[in-house]
Parts: sequence; C-alpha cells; structure tokens
Amino acid sequence: MDTEKYTPLRLDEIDSALQRELKEKLDVDIETCLECGKCTGGCSNGHVFDYTPRKIVQLVKLGDEETLAGMDALWICLSCQLCLDRCPSGIDIPRILDYLREKAVKRGVKATRPDVHLFLELMLEEARDKGRVSEVPLMIRFKMKTGQYLKDGGLGFRMFLKGKLSPFPSRMRKPEDLKKLLSERKKENKG
Repeated sequence: MDTEKYTPLRLDEIDSALQRELKEKLDVDIETCLECGKCTGGCSNGHVFDYTPRKIVQLVKLGDEETLAGMDALWICLSCQLCLDRCPSGIDIPRILDYLREKAVKRGVKATRPDVHLFLELMLEEARDKGRVSEVPLMIRFKMKTGQYLKDGGLGFRMFLKGKLSPFPSRMRKPEDLKKLLSERKKENKG
C-alpha cells in the first residue's frame, strides 16, 4: 500500500476559517452536526446531487471551498428546507448553499449546468417585477430565450391538467415593499 497516496487527515491541521465565517455571518455552527445523515435522507433533490447535504457539511468542516464552489449541488438545490427540518441540530444547509452560491458568483464561478444563470436571472426579475414567481410566465420566457420551445412540454401540460400550474400569474399586494428591500440589499452589497 502506497502511504503517500493515502495520508491520514489530521483534524487539528484543518483550516476552520470557513466554519468561523459561517458562524459569524450566518450564525450556523457546523460543529453541532451529529453526522446522522437525516439531512441527506430527507433531501428531495439528493438523487441528482454530486454531493449530498451530509457531504456538503463535511466539506465545510474540511474548509474545501474550491470543491464547494464547483459542485453541481450548489446550483440545483431547491432550498426546500427538508434537510433543515430533519436535522436534529438545526443546521441550515440551504442558507449555507445560498451564501456559498453568492460567494461563487462574486468570484465569477459559472454554474455546472447550462442556462442555470439565465434561469436564476429570469426568476429574480420575475420576483422584482411582480413580487412573486409565477411558473408559467417564467418558463415561457426561459424557453423563448434558450430556444427549447417544446422541451418538457408534455410534462408541463400534465402538470397543468393536474392543477399544479396556473396560467394566470398571481400578484403581491405591495410589490413596492419588495422592491425597497431588494434596493436596500443591493446598496449593502456595494458598500
């Protein structure tokens, strides 16, 4: 066995700067993780992730920001919060992923899947304009911009027939409140 290839990891030699950063900025203490795996068992998108929620927590503990910034899970997490609901320690993995995604965007890291940035931009634009995200108008705009006019059309029609999609966008009562909040957030990020 080649000992250089399999060097043991010394936990006392790991840089815990990322853990401290998450604790300071998000008030999320990774050290409370029991590594029980309930987060991964509850993840609705875990079957398509390259790294499961449990592995993501382990990567944070290891301080492996490069792997975290380049992982597919960073861009396809639904933020459904099932992992948080199931976690006995209350570790907010969706919040961690949002924070890491924001850092990745600032560093110029591109999403691992095509058109993810376009979809996110269109979704945020929809939220800014109407205060809510309406699936049908969002998907129509996305399909028009990508030229994938009929892709997933059958699925969309079946969802419509089951009442899962409404062709009528809903509106927020006071969209100006959201616009004000987003404007303040934008100023904070610049300052």
